[in-house]
Amino acid sequence: MITEPPMLPREHVSAPTSTTAGLAFDEETLRRYGYQIMDEVAAYLSGIRERPVWQAMPEDIHAAIRGQELPGEGLPFEETLAFIEQMILPFPQGNGHPRFAGWINSAPAHAGVLVKPLAAAINMNCGIGEHAGQELERRVVQWIMQLCGFPVEGSAGVFVSGGSEANFTCLEAARHWAAREDGWEIKTEGMQQIAHPFVLYQSDQGHFCIRRSVEAMGMGSNSIHIIPSTPSFQMDVERLRERIIEDRAAGLRPFCVVASAGTVETGVIDPLDELADLCAEQGLWLHVDGAYGAFGILDANVAHLYKGIERVHSLATDQHKWLSVPIDCGCVLVRDGAALYNTFRLTAAPVEEEHEPWLSEYTLQRTRRFRALEVWAILRSAGRNGMTRAIAGNNAMATLLARIVEAEPELELVSSGPLSIVRFRYVPSALRDEPVLLDQFNKLLAHEMQHAGRAFLTSTRFQNKEVLRACLVNYMTTEEDIQAICAEVLRVGNTLINRYA
Repeated sequence: MITEPPMLPREHVSAPTSTTAGLAFDEETLRRYGYQIMDEVAAYLSGIRERPVWQAMPEDIHAAIRGQELPGEGLPFEETLAFIEQMILPFPQGNGHPRFAGWINSAPAHAGVLVKPLAAAINMNCGIGEHAGQELERRVVQWIMQLCGFPVEGSAGVFVSGGSEANFTCLEAARHWAAREDGWEIKTEGMQQIAHPFVLYQSDQGHFCIRRSVEAMGMGSNSIHIIPSTPSFQMDVERLRERIIEDRAAGLRPFCVVASAGTVETGVIDPLDELADLCAEQGLWLHVDGAYGAFGILDANVAHLYKGIERVHSLATDQHKWLSVPIDCGCVLVRDGAALYNTFRLTAAPVEEEHEPWLSEYTLQRTRRFRALEVWAILRSAGRNGMTRAIAGNNAMATLLARIVEAEPELELVSSGPLSIVRFRYVPSALRDEPVLLDQFNKLLAHEMQHAGRAFLTSTRFQNKEVLRACLVNYMTTEEDIQAICAEVLRVGNTLINRYA
């Protein structure tokens, strides 16, 4: 455990000079620090397996970070690096480790890490201007469409901060489209005088970011009508049809269905083809939240479950999940590119022979960082086949985990597949008939596992049970890691059961 003071002793730090503080360093100093930082990056990434998956920050580290004063004059950069080395690097979230299976946060692919400083150095605004950054983004967005089975011709897309912003952007496009279909302009008239309140539909397995988006759009969470899921956790299409008809009869304006391609609870894909049929019949926009699971289509074993994704109106994806892009990066895909453009543009529509619109005309953000460079570098380095192997490998490891759980008498499989999420719990014989104690036990088990640092799972409520949840999106996770995760669950569980005996 780190107990040293937050800064290196003064004799180990170079004396302040004009080249180690301030806004710019001379070339020699910049190179020296650049090499030093890259050495640190290489050591960090290559040594991940040897370090704890996660460790809590001691109180003195909390105090050192919180107690920093804004300096009046610039400090030597050596001290900044020392602080990072001592206070930040030893206490990561843990998602880089191959035995981290908590939230849906992947390890960064090395190509993305390496080009990130270049993007920062160029510092292009990929919202405005005519330059290589915007041109590259347009092409890489098309690569994302190809990977997801989304149509390229006539479509548009743009990189955003992540799945939440991608879903928000798509829903704004859906609302704008619906208003135009009804003969009015939401951009100028707003929602104030709307005659028939807009409503959209989401299953009870859908992600909370949809509610956040709708609330931020000023529609109110009551405008989301929750559709029950089937026993397979998919949206019930027949119940959806009934609710749409009921809502129309009640004077409401159904405008959008939000499906999931890989729910965060179970990894289930909604019946996209059936939903596309229903939305075409009813004149609704079909949006798919594919932040976690859209790229699962690359796994041939589950690709058939995505039938219909080529028919949806919009798709939200998250590159910092299964594509291993460093945080933060998501992508908006809209089949009718003009609908996305008309939702956010401030300028008049371009004359056909003029340049393509700036990418800021497709999203809320005006100043945008060069996210496309990292995505492009990773996809070029891995290729479609490399990404396919990584994603199919994660799904295979989840299947292995489920099999091991089923074979262990003290473990109970709650749900698994078709993607890389497994839910299970430790059920010792002494607590089988004690549901309250069993819930407390599994919640404590996850907590104790995290603090032990050998593996990382989270606990969550699912089907009125406290369960352990593993989501595997790390391209480095192997069969040995899965065996180790299961062994750690049993080890910690066997240790804890004495408290309940």
